[in-house]
Order: sequence, then C-alpha cells, then structure tokens
Amino acid sequence: MTVSEEELANAILLLLEIEKTVAEGAGAAPLAALLNRPLGLRGARVILVLSGGNIDVTMLSRIIERGLVKDGRLVRVNVVLRDRPGELARLTSLIAEDRANIVHIQHHRAFSATAIGDTEVELTLETSGRDQIDRLLARLTAGGYRVQEQLR
Repeated sequence: MTVSEEELANAILLLLEIEKTVAEGAGAAPLAALLNRPLGLRGARVILVLSGGNIDVTMLSRIIERGLVKDGRLVRVNVVLRDRPGELARLTSLIAEDRANIVHIQHHRAFSATAIGDTEVELTLETSGRDQIDRLLARLTAGGYRVQEQLR
C-alpha cells in the first residue's frame, strides 16, 4: 500500500500536534494509510507501529507551516490602502481587534499595481482558523480596504 507525500506530511503533523511524537515519513506511513485508505478495519482493534524519528528540522518546519496554512491558522492577505499617515496603524488596529497576530508585513509602494496615492500591504497572519479569517476579511472590507486572500 502506498500513500502520498501530502498524506505523510499530514500524518507527521497530526502525530506531532496531538500525540507530541516526532516521526519521520516512513514512521508515520501506517497512520497516513489508516486515515486515507479503505482498509476494512472498522470496529477492529488496531495497533500502529510508529518508528523512526530521523527527520530533518527544516523539513519538519515546512510540514508544520504547510499544515497551519491548510488549517487556516496561517494566512496571507493583500490589502490596498490610502498612502497617508495613520492608515497602516488603522489597518493593524482592525487586525488586532479581531485578535489575529501579524507574523510578517511587507509594504509595497513602487512595486505595486495600485493607483498613485494608494499602497499595497502584504500580511501574514496567525489566526484560529477559517471562521476568524472570514470575519477578519469582512471587517477589513467594511473598513474600506480592498482585501484579497492569497491562496497557496
């Protein structure tokens, strides 16, 4: 039986987050198979052998970040706002009011297709999930900003 890299990554993340166990891809394969393949085991007692913690920390970091994006706990949005004093502070205040955390912010003036007098801000935010993202996008739109979520 085979599983995809994406299924392995998801199994590694689940083991890390729920069981507090670090497993390499091959070690997480039994969980990936159980979660993603029809094995005919419903109602049966099943034991998964999880082995091997030989995983590169850079790879583990990628798996965690991609998992956070997939779960909606990490999101990137582009916001167009007026290029005048106080607008960036107003934008970040609206984000703070919704309890999202700004992880990264990049302000584009010269390299933006926005109109003269406008600027574009790219934000990476930590959120609690899809519901918070939707609320935040609605709040920013209602605040007069043009907002677009960047999808993978």
